[in-house]
Amino acid sequence: MSNPEPVASAATQPEVICPVYYYHRKRRVLATMLDATLEIGRQREGEPPPAARLDHARDSRIILAPSDRVEISRSHVELAPGAGGQIRLRNLSATLPLQVNNAQLAPGEATSTTPPVLVQFDHHGEYALRVDPPEDDDLSLEGLPELTIPPGRQATPTALGPPVSSLEEAKLLQWLESVLSVFQSAASTRDFPEQAAKAAVKIVGLDAAAVLDCSADGRWKIEALYSALNDLTHEAWAPSQTLLGQVRRDRRTFHSVPAKSAGTPRSLQNVSALVAAPILDGTGQVIGALYGDRRSGGSCVGAPEISAFEAKLVELLASGIAAGLARLKEEQAALAARVRFEQFFTPQLAAQLERDPRLLEGRNAEVTLLFADIRGFSRVSERLGPARTMSWIQDTMGALSECVLAHDGVLVDYLGDELMAMWGAPVPQADHAVLACLAARQMMDELDTINARWQQELGGPVRLGIGLNSGVARVGNTGSRQKFKYGPLGDVVNVASRVQGATKYLGADCLITGETLGKLPPGASVRRLARVRVVNIEHAIDLYEIIAKAPADWDVRCSRYGEALAALERDELDRAADCAARLAADFPDDAAAAALGQRANAAKQQGVSGDTTVWQLPGK
Repeated sequence: MSNPEPVASAATQPEVICPVYYYHRKRRVLATMLDATLEIGRQREGEPPPAARLDHARDSRIILAPSDRVEISRSHVELAPGAGGQIRLRNLSATLPLQVNNAQLAPGEATSTTPPVLVQFDHHGEYALRVDPPEDDDLSLEGLPELTIPPGRQATPTALGPPVSSLEEAKLLQWLESVLSVFQSAASTRDFPEQAAKAAVKIVGLDAAAVLDCSADGRWKIEALYSALNDLTHEAWAPSQTLLGQVRRDRRTFHSVPAKSAGTPRSLQNVSALVAAPILDGTGQVIGALYGDRRSGGSCVGAPEISAFEAKLVELLASGIAAGLARLKEEQAALAARVRFEQFFTPQLAAQLERDPRLLEGRNAEVTLLFADIRGFSRVSERLGPARTMSWIQDTMGALSECVLAHDGVLVDYLGDELMAMWGAPVPQADHAVLACLAARQMMDELDTINARWQQELGGPVRLGIGLNSGVARVGNTGSRQKFKYGPLGDVVNVASRVQGATKYLGADCLITGETLGKLPPGASVRRLARVRVVNIEHAIDLYEIIAKAPADWDVRCSRYGEALAALERDELDRAADCAARLAADFPDDAAAAALGQRANAAKQQGVSGDTTVWQLPGK
């Protein structure tokens, strides 16, 4: 049964297509077509559960069995359409045979055969597939003379093909085509009220039709008007308020022939017949009406009345308008949500939240918070003045925000000259701490570009203070129904804010807590600067300086800083001050060393004795 002929791996459209049926315990679980090369096997990691078909660019895959059914290989059978109505089979397994009809197909073997074909994967016959011959295509088919009308394209009532059995059928066909054009325009254009009014005139044989909007207080406004009479203008036409009021109260379609008398109101003068159908919103409330009339001397002299059937057509058109208005409302809501979300989230995340707003519901999440503060803002503001300060802060915050979004973060808030960002919510991120640190590093790099751009006006560089902390926060809409603000609440947020403030006292541009450090992979360039207690936070916090590019002498600096810090925390104030002074002298660009020296000297001068392992920061 072996056949050395290779099985085609590239999917080409075959001349005939055979149906393929897949079975588990003799019960059909999947039906598909052999329209491409099919690879069949058990579930791989990350694939959906069986039975399922996955289509790729050049071939397709059938998942027939779950991952734990080892009697079926992950890639077990390859099926492909062959020439002359045959199909090609290959056993892709390295160890497991196949039963093809009444013969065995050994591992690695291939064959060509004519359907029907039965393939059994195991000796119990628990999993199987059957390829049937192609369906009989000798059918007598008769097509309509016109192409199907795509959305947004107008129907052509004259293209009716061969004569129909009666004029009434032809008229009905034209009516249906006109109704269809209104429904299609409601799904694809914004001028569907005008098209609906025009269709009402043509379908029902009205002299004028209008789409009216109904406000909450019961007032009616003309949205669209179409008239078959040249002398009937938008300004001259007026609807019957009695008819509209009845439609609004009963939420039903009404048609009428108004009585004529000396007291006939202006809106009904020369009017022979009226019809109005309500336009409803999703809750069933009247938000408008499709209104039409026939007039004396108009186009329908012989048939002034509007029949119940014609009124029903008007109601059908009104339903099309309601569908279009609902679509517009949904589009506007989606656009508003997208605009709102993209103020804080990446475009990809905004689209995901638009599809599943439940992700924004309040919940506990493991997150990393980042606070970035512009140092010397008051000095810059005084120098630049209000107008240029606004331009500078927008430029700076815009660049820092791009750093957050570039690393899949969420922009939580702008607090004057400070930015707050978050990782780990609303969608969980296993590497939230790493992403936050990468964003912080990019901020420091971007700051050099901003300083260069504003150098002449600033008179000197501006620095950032960045603080990061990780932990569990309650995340959700921390704003209100009037103003959306997605963000976190909890102790982890307060600590992150205080960590940013600590950069002013420890001589570091970027500080992280021990909680954040514990989530970073080995190799990060960090050194512990202090164990501190901050305002309004009870527990002590270990703070680490993290830098983007470690200098060649980084290990030496870390070792000597650690020596001075250890002496200070052992209450060896003289040794701590001496070590810190020598470190600052050898590395004058090391702001953290200078800050440690100041802390040691202050403790020495004040004669501090006792617990110096925790430093109470003097401010926020």
